[in-house]
Amino acid sequence: MSQALPEPSTQDFERQFFPAAEVVTLTLPLLKESYDEMVALIERNGWELEKGFRILLAQGYAYAKGEILLQADEETAQRMLQNLLERESTYAVLKFETFHLMRDNQTLEMREAALRNAVSGLEQAVSRLRRENETLRAEVQRLQGETRLGQEGASSERPASPQARRKGPFCSLLQKLGWRGPSSPVRLSSGKPGSG
Repeated sequence: MSQALPEPSTQDFERQFFPAAEVVTLTLPLLKESYDEMVALIERNGWELEKGFRILLAQGYAYAKGEILLQADEETAQRMLQNLLERESTYAVLKFETFHLMRDNQTLEMREAALRNAVSGLEQAVSRLRRENETLRAEVQRLQGETRLGQEGASSERPASPQARRKGPFCSLLQKLGWRGPSSPVRLSSGKPGSG
């Protein structure tokens, strides 16, 4: 049973097809008329502007090389033809690898979109939990305040002393008759002069 070959990474791709590659920026003056004609050609082909200028430059370069090939001797023509065949084969491989990289990029984009949605949902949940936490904290503080007030009120309301409870009119009458409390019997005078 044969094992599947591992998918080439972008580093493998770069090492195989772009060894020691370097990007340079080309700046050159053009007549406005020539520039407008090239832009019109690029737009007619549906290319992006920067990509279109690269294509036109590469096509002009290929045409110039073709002219050299037609005018070269047989040995030079064979060498240039061999280079052309190598470039064509490289282009075919590049196109295939680029197709797979594009698919991988699409998969990554979909995963990124899903992750962004998940992050957005989590941020909303965190925001909601924070609001609930603030509400609960305020409620706890309110209940603590009410409990503190209740405890202070209970400590200020001490039970009245027996003397304070005996300040009603009936208790005053009993005290006048000689009653001093539950253990003190009431002694009533007979009402006769000189008694008691």
